[in-house]
Amino acid sequence: MAESTGDFAEFVADAAPGLRRLGYARTGSWATSEDLVQDALADAHRRWTQIGEYDDPTAWARRAVLNRSVSQLRRRGREEVALARLARRSDAVGVGEPVLADEALWAAIRSLPERQRDVVLLMWFEDLSVAEVAATLGCGAETVRTHWRRARRRLAVELGVDDETLEEGS
Repeated sequence: MAESTGDFAEFVADAAPGLRRLGYARTGSWATSEDLVQDALADAHRRWTQIGEYDDPTAWARRAVLNRSVSQLRRRGREEVALARLARRSDAVGVGEPVLADEALWAAIRSLPERQRDVVLLMWFEDLSVAEVAATLGCGAETVRTHWRRARRRLAVELGVDDETLEEGS
């Protein structure tokens, strides 16, 4: 058996199907389950000399998949909260919020220089203040404002909208 021989390949062949089912049961997504299992097995491989000595390495792998699924579910929950917040702000302000599935928007954001892109993501999608962005990026507030203005202008041109449509904080 894989546990006694330390044979990692045998362990993977025996454990992976059950780990995938566990990941799917926890997340409801086969793709996410595959990612969770791959991460857990990669970690197990790095530490196989230790994990292979456990009475039941599969128990360790199950726990690793469950722990990773909790992190993934928390991330998904934060994304849902952010989307709901964006929808509420859009209704309250009357300004169209960016559609997260809008490929043109994402392509335009990805084309920005790195620091401008970071500022846009932190201000627009994380709803952080200039001071919070400055603290996160380790720069001054005026630097954040400069990157924000430049990014807004460039996005307005690339998306074919007025710069005023991309008003600060929306």
